[in-house]
This record gives sequence, structure tokens and C-alpha cells, in this order.
Amino acid sequence: MILALLTAWLGLGASAPAVGTTLDVSSLRASPPTLVCELDMKVLKGELRRLSWSADHSYIHVQTVDRKTLRDYIVALPEGAISAAFGEPEWATEYWTMKSALTAPGAPDLKIEVLEDHQRTRPTPFTGGFANGGAQAIDPRNPVDTFAIDARLKLLGEEIGYFLNEVAMAGATYGWGPAGSGAIAFVDASGKVTLFDRDKHKKVLVTAKGAAMPAWSSDGARLAYVQKTSRDRYRLMSVTLR
Repeated sequence: MILALLTAWLGLGASAPAVGTTLDVSSLRASPPTLVCELDMKVLKGELRRLSWSADHSYIHVQTVDRKTLRDYIVALPEGAISAAFGEPEWATEYWTMKSALTAPGAPDLKIEVLEDHQRTRPTPFTGGFANGGAQAIDPRNPVDTFAIDARLKLLGEEIGYFLNEVAMAGATYGWGPAGSGAIAFVDASGKVTLFDRDKHKKVLVTAKGAAMPAWSSDGARLAYVQKTSRDRYRLMSVTLR
């Protein structure tokens, strides 16, 4: 029984997406999401910062940041046991570098665009500043005269990340698929965990409020993500892909 459960978790015998070949995400079959473990931020401290797979797909690294202090944890699979780590493992650093890059691993021609827009939210037309060719400045006499800054991440015209008045954190809304696959997983503003490939095929896996940090295992067989369930709690979820 234990062997059967372990085999199901690791995907042994399943036809996982091939590594190093272009992937048509519309052809993949996805299992229903399963709970790996609960992440209690009152215990882990701070805010979630990174989610990474180990090379052998037996562990998931979770990193939090509390002000300027980084904390690292290892989630063992399949049981979901959480233990503290002394610093970020080398494999986690390597994975996150790949996951959060603007260029697809193994496909240097496939790049994410970062588009920024600075807008003045003051409802009245400009009478100075830009209107007279000068700098755009906030009117200190008008408390509603502010700037809105939004950043959009786009891949082949598809929006894979949106940030309003916050730092656009690479990897927070997307994670690349296996090297050479030309595929990516992302979470849109409505919470849809979606697969997308270089031929613009799309496959929605999950519609989940508060989903973030999709992380695709390097063998293509697993997709992990977190789902915020309350102010201080997340669920670490996993989907099997075949």
C-alpha cells in the first residue's frame, strides 16, 4: 500500500512530459489538486518569498522573509513534513534562478516582456508639468493627487503577471516548465493556474482564489503552488501532469 502511494506521488509508470522537447500543454492531463501541507506564517514567520523543487523531486523548499531576515524550510514528500533549514540549499537557488528568469530555460529566443506604466490618478486634466513640457509632480495641496504604477509581464502577448503599486517580483506569478519545453505555468489576476506554451496553447488547471508561485518540477510531472486561505495561512498544493 505504501509503495503504491509513493509510486502514485512520484509519477512512476506515468507518462510525464518529456524533458528537452517542445511541449503542447493542451495535450496534458492533470489530476485534481492535492494538499501537500499547511503553511502557518505565524510559525514560519514573515511573508512567502520562494518556492523551489529539489532536483530529485523529493523536496520542496519554502523561503520566507521577515523584514530583512530570510528563513528557509524543507517540505519532505510525500508526507508533507516541514523542517527548518540552515540557509537556502544550493539546489533551491539553482531552481529559483531557472524558474524566475525572464528567458525560458533551453529556449533563449523565448522571453518575458516587462511593461511599466506610470499614471497620475488625479481626475482633473494636467495644467502644468507634462502639459508645459516639465516633470510630472504630485500637487501637495491635493491629497488625492497620486501616481499609480502598474507592471505587466507578458509572454507572446499573454499576460502572465500584473502588479499594481508594488514591486514586480520575478517568479511570484509564473514558473518555467522543463528545459527546452517552451512552456510556462502562471497564475492570472483571477486566480487561474494556467499552462501556456510557445505555440500559444493554454490549459487551465485550477481556479483558486489567492493562488501564487507556481513551480513546475524539472521532470515535468508535478506542479506545485500556494493558495492563501487566511491572513496568516497558506496551503501548499500539488497537481500531477501526464
